[in-house]
Amino acid sequence: MMNDFSILNQENPLRIGITTLDELEEKVKAFRIINFSALKKRYILSREDVFLPDSNEKILEKGKEIDILKVKTLRKYFDRNKVFKTFQPDEGIILISDMNYKSGIPFTMDLMAHLMSIGKGIYEGFIDRVNNFDECLSLLKKTLYPKLMIIGYLSVGDLEIENVNLIRIRRIDHYIRIMEVSHTKYKPFSYFPKIKQIHIEDTQESWNQFILKVIQEYNRNYIIDES
Repeated sequence: MMNDFSILNQENPLRIGITTLDELEEKVKAFRIINFSALKKRYILSREDVFLPDSNEKILEKGKEIDILKVKTLRKYFDRNKVFKTFQPDEGIILISDMNYKSGIPFTMDLMAHLMSIGKGIYEGFIDRVNNFDECLSLLKKTLYPKLMIIGYLSVGDLEIENVNLIRIRRIDHYIRIMEVSHTKYKPFSYFPKIKQIHIEDTQESWNQFILKVIQEYNRNYIIDES
């Protein structure tokens, strides 16, 4: 699974807008826990009307929230791998990588090019880039709602204030997934070693590994204990 590069050729590898019944139950339960403390509330809506098999009785209504009672009803009639069309607000990727510095431009452009290549370019509207955490913070306070944040190039001289703003971001949304990327040529060391790390060598195979790890991190379960 860790090196299953076939996922890179899938039509919708980030699985945006679709959810299996098993995934649906995991998300509904996780969001119920998350929403007790998070400022950024999470929920999941149906993008379609779903009826009982051989019946006109509607289980899910398009545009309506899916709760645990609806999930339990679905369990009675559908297979665990049944795919439903859904919407949730925490979708997309934001890249924090500064292009105000000449040394950050080539690395940032490479990161954006490879991120945009995921799903053969279908996620253009779900991938954003800002120069620093302050810009990200401003967007988070408004409409931005990414599931995954990727840290690329930042100026070493700005790291103190960047670290402060990163802490502020985590206070707004402490369930956001964060990965930091280093690169043999452009960024040989990480800025935030406690964050999940990806190191890229200057080879296409290494870039493929990067994309694979991004997809895996994006799709992992929320893993929240209800006990």
